[in-house]
Amino acid sequence: LGESDLCNMEGAVFGLPQSNLVLLGKADGAGAIVLRGVVNDGAEEFEEVELENKDDMDVDDSYCLLSSADVLRKTKLLAASEVSFSDSVFSVFFVESSSSRSSTPYSVVVMSGAHDSNLKNETNLEVVFVHRISEAPGSVRGEIVSITPVVADEKTKSSASIGCVWSSGHACVYSISLSQEGKSDTEEETLFKLSEWTLVGDTPEKIAMPKDDEGERFYESDNIVAMDLFSLPHHVFQTQSVLSSDEKMPRTCASSSSLHDPLPSFLPDRLSMHGTWCSGHDHSKDQIHVAVCRRSGMLEIYDLSDKKRLQNDVLPIWRSRGCSHGASVLAHTDQDTAVRLPATHQVEAAEIRVFVTGPSLSLDNDNNAEKDAWMLRSLCILVNTSLGDLHLYSGCKRSSDLNLEFTRIPLGNVSRPSEEAGRHLTKLRRKGIASESLSTVFRPNRLHRFSSISGEDGLFAATQRPLWFVSERGTPAVVSHKSRHVAPAGGRPVPVSGFSAAMPTLFQNASCGFLTLHERIGRIGSQRLTLYSGLYDVFSPHGVLPGGGICVQKVPMGVTVRHIEFIDDASVSTSHRPIYVMLISREIEADQSYLNDDGLSPEERQRIKDEKEAARVKKQVEADLGGFDIEQEWVEEIEREDCFEVDRKLGFAPSIPQRKYEVWLVDASSEFSVLDKYELDDFEHGTALKSLFLTNVIEDSDETPEKSLFVSVGTSFIDHDGEDLASKGRILLFQVKKSKKNQRMDRRQAPLHLNLRSEKEITVGPVTSLSSLKSEDTYRVVVGAGAEVTVEQWGSGKLTQVGFYHAHMQVQEIVLFKTFFLLSDAYDSLHFLVWRESDKSLTLLAKDYEPTQVFAAGLISRGGAMAFVCHDDRQNLKFFSVCTCRC
Repeated sequence: LGESDLCNMEGAVFGLPQSNLVLLGKADGAGAIVLRGVVNDGAEEFEEVELENKDDMDVDDSYCLLSSADVLRKTKLLAASEVSFSDSVFSVFFVESSSSRSSTPYSVVVMSGAHDSNLKNETNLEVVFVHRISEAPGSVRGEIVSITPVVADEKTKSSASIGCVWSSGHACVYSISLSQEGKSDTEEETLFKLSEWTLVGDTPEKIAMPKDDEGERFYESDNIVAMDLFSLPHHVFQTQSVLSSDEKMPRTCASSSSLHDPLPSFLPDRLSMHGTWCSGHDHSKDQIHVAVCRRSGMLEIYDLSDKKRLQNDVLPIWRSRGCSHGASVLAHTDQDTAVRLPATHQVEAAEIRVFVTGPSLSLDNDNNAEKDAWMLRSLCILVNTSLGDLHLYSGCKRSSDLNLEFTRIPLGNVSRPSEEAGRHLTKLRRKGIASESLSTVFRPNRLHRFSSISGEDGLFAATQRPLWFVSERGTPAVVSHKSRHVAPAGGRPVPVSGFSAAMPTLFQNASCGFLTLHERIGRIGSQRLTLYSGLYDVFSPHGVLPGGGICVQKVPMGVTVRHIEFIDDASVSTSHRPIYVMLISREIEADQSYLNDDGLSPEERQRIKDEKEAARVKKQVEADLGGFDIEQEWVEEIEREDCFEVDRKLGFAPSIPQRKYEVWLVDASSEFSVLDKYELDDFEHGTALKSLFLTNVIEDSDETPEKSLFVSVGTSFIDHDGEDLASKGRILLFQVKKSKKNQRMDRRQAPLHLNLRSEKEITVGPVTSLSSLKSEDTYRVVVGAGAEVTVEQWGSGKLTQVGFYHAHMQVQEIVLFKTFFLLSDAYDSLHFLVWRESDKSLTLLAKDYEPTQVFAAGLISRGGAMAFVCHDDRQNLKFFSVCTCRC
């Protein structure tokens, strides 16, 4: 939808939809740029908000966070999100200040919409709650390594939680909720409270234990290295019993109300038993869970409500070993099972995210649509390791006790940085353009959950190779992210450094759009902010995700496409506007109303009928007197007659289906819109299409012949009375020309049309094959028609035959390799020919003497060897090689 270039951006992008704000973190770590979404004259735009600066003195007052300007100008934003508390929207910030007056620089700030603010100069936010993170007595946390997104409690609508991992190996979960007192007596201030839950890593006793092997010490550590908060129904991680169909059926009388499954379970789909649960779109049963990944590879999932209820001795509800080590299956276990650990390198999880892929749940009451959406939703876990690898797991319940398992899904592409990116970074450092990478403890989030983008939920991975994790018919799939003018991961760790799916609500595509911030090609430190309206090419109703990071989109043409060719001419077709030519057929209803009335009176019809009967009797008498069979003697003189009469008392002659062939010129850049079309004659079938070069050969001329690109079409005629006579065909030659009507238009977007240059009638049979032959810098067309192979040369505006070869039955296909021909006869196997330019002849070199019906044929070339392959009518693949020995 729009782009804008920026400088000195760190990459963190946070969206506040209800406030219509987008926050961009600065590279120096102090403050952020605030953009407000506005609509001017119907155009959606972003304008920068000027933050007020009341204190002109150079005083470090970042410790005092009294206003929104103090938070946005003097602190580093680590996390920001909007949360609904008691039907009111508040903005929750987790910030880091550079003040030396505080023992810890981290704070949690809650803001609400301001009542008295100038919308043109301020953010329309005011601070209502500030909590400074303090260390517990006798504990050393260090610095924050990573932080999770803010997750709201959809069950209570009165709290939100955020988690962070410390450099000491511990982790904390902070829950912001409304106080029990609710609002104060003045009803102008909302009271908040913050609770903290600490997850312990290595204990001091374990740290003090001696270890002989450094690798053993690394993988036996219980330090927390990655963390995530997510909201799911509690029954997902519970063990379920298998009930019979009789036990599931409620013993009640029949009613009009729909019957729901009393035991929600994972629904099967095509890959194992990937699926999800049926808990409703209102999230009333969702609870906040905490996923913790330790350095040892242990993945633990806790229920946050258990901590609020039990306070101490909280046990994980689900745990498994092998996370970050590439385990094929993550299964729940209460015992310490041995897993295979990397022996030559040390790897740990750098970031983990639990998400759901599949169609977004609609808010309407369509039960069938909601059921179909749940059937195609999958619970997934994505692990980003310290080496840059991505491990994707999909949840399933396939064991006897229906315990939740996560099966690893192969991605089919590489997620680590490429060698080109490494060489590019080395080059920038050698020239002094990029400085040496500074080791920072804090790692910004690169795995971003999203929902309702083009009607889909999933995850965007802003890693060294940006990827989209979406669902393809219930199975997680990967699609590569493409941006314009994006620089490789040289100057920065990742090319796409910022992502946000929280768009201003006043934008038209706010519910399905997103923002990205990527490093721009050019000067180091220049970024580009891009606003998208969705991923319609991927999630369109006709989109297909075959895997490997690519997407395929089906384009409904409304007709049958027989052949398609790309116009390989730079003056006509470009990468921004690819042009194709198609040979299509469409079904039409032929009108036979002329049979209802022939314009004759009943007396005239009876007279014509009597004359025909008299002629038939006369021929029969002559045949009897001459002693020969009339059916054989007069067969050539038999005239076709109508085999039926239309009885108008019963009805009129119905229309009959017929097939009409056309040649289309289409523009792929505008959804394959038709630029021009050429209709073939009645009862003419299109059988071959080829875009090729032809050399304009002029006899007795010293000028260098020129080559031109043509679109050749081969056809066949079928008489309207059937195939009693041998079929004929013709060759049509078109050229793609630019229209001269609109000379003022951009030449790249000039209208194109098909220009018929020549046509040649072929009497030996239907044209079934067209190929391009290049010999001594001369381009010719090879035509396969009936049982003949002819070589046609272009010159003086017409095609002239210069060579031929007579096959046995019917030319099925001709495959060319240099000047060698592989001719596949429909009923007489393969023939191997060669074209000699000296005498312009086609010579048979070898053939298969076994009569075989060939459906398709091809060449296999490797080094100095060549082989042939054909597919026959018995579903066999036959491979041949030329035997040069003379027996």
